[in-house]
Amino acid sequence: MTLQQIREHIEKTPMCAWQWLVVGVGVLVNMLDGFDLLADSLVAPILTREWHLAHGILGLLLGASALGTAIGAFALSAIADLWGRRTAILINLVLMSAGMLASATADSVQLLITMRFLTGMGVGAMAGCVGTLIFEYSAVRSRNLALGMVVIGYTVGVVIGGYVARAFLGQMSWGALFVLGGLLTLVLIPLVYFVLPESLEFLAIRPQADTLARFNRYLRHLRLPAVTAVPAPMPKAATSSVLDLLRPPILSRQALMGASYFLYMLSSYFFLKWNNQLTTEAGFSDAGGLNISILTNLGGIAGGVLIGWLSSKLHFRATAAVTLVAMGLAIAAFGAAASSFAFTVACSMLIGFSIFGAAVVLYAAGTATFPARVRATGMGLSMGAGRAGSFLGPVLAGALLQAGLGRLVTCLLLAIPVIVSAFVLVRVPLTPLRDE
Repeated sequence: MTLQQIREHIEKTPMCAWQWLVVGVGVLVNMLDGFDLLADSLVAPILTREWHLAHGILGLLLGASALGTAIGAFALSAIADLWGRRTAILINLVLMSAGMLASATADSVQLLITMRFLTGMGVGAMAGCVGTLIFEYSAVRSRNLALGMVVIGYTVGVVIGGYVARAFLGQMSWGALFVLGGLLTLVLIPLVYFVLPESLEFLAIRPQADTLARFNRYLRHLRLPAVTAVPAPMPKAATSSVLDLLRPPILSRQALMGASYFLYMLSSYFFLKWNNQLTTEAGFSDAGGLNISILTNLGGIAGGVLIGWLSSKLHFRATAAVTLVAMGLAIAAFGAAASSFAFTVACSMLIGFSIFGAAVVLYAAGTATFPARVRATGMGLSMGAGRAGSFLGPVLAGALLQAGLGRLVTCLLLAIPVIVSAFVLVRVPLTPLRDE
């Protein structure tokens, strides 16, 4: 049985319980990603009061984890193609746990910024690994739904974090939230070690002493017969290099995906990091700000499911473009919603719906456009560009607010990038390279 035949079986056969289990573990990993990455935004109003933080410094703090995700995505994503998707996920979980636990001990804004950066490095390299692995073990008809569930995991993690924060912060210090995130991340490490499989393509490209046994174990889960030797990789994959991403014909795909992710994440993380703070500054309570964060992510759950389903049923490019443009318009509307809590809630839920719906179509476009041999690195670099945007968004918002431009103008300006992202994404090729 060739690797191509195995790949065709996975893509054309309805998914079995084991494949959905793999998706489920991916969802749990992304839940922790969401909780760990946005924990600082949940405690931002408290830190602002206790440490007397100006908007500019708060913007740097909220952007530190996002900058870490950018560096992590660029520096660590290649591990997934060099050492394996599963190994990379385990390394990233260790980084995330260490950063979260250390954040809880921070006694200065400088130390907290450093620890948030470390946490972000693990999160940044994680997204490309998880999405790539889910893509490779999903049937075509269920792939966008599976990726949507992984994206939903991220927003479910933030929703849970919001409820936990509301309970914890009334009884304990802000550091308790980071301790909880760090411990939950530690607990996830053995689950990933024992349950998640390795990429079949990676095993074929870089066989080791135990590769055949592992390969047959995964084939048994997929209800396929065992093989007597590890299938040979595709000829192109056997001689491939991650540097192929920087050479034609893949380079143009990499550039388009990177630009689209950058613009989308710039707008997304401005809102995700600042919505709590902007709500409290409008005169609403800390609990009201946390409720906005929770409702944003409840909207995100609906967006991930519905857009994941619609994008596989309707015209993909049209669905993607409408989702991204709707997100930009909703951010602009949020800027005008300061005096009305009900309008703020409505805008926030629509933004959440669009943010996580757009994440699904970006995931799907990226995993479809890159060849398997460099898919994890290609996704990592694309998301690394996005993470650079996720750092710039909160910091730029802090600078604009510090300069006195106000909520409305800041939202109007930072709604523009995601609208431009829609026009970039529709140019990404969604078919394999001719010689792959």
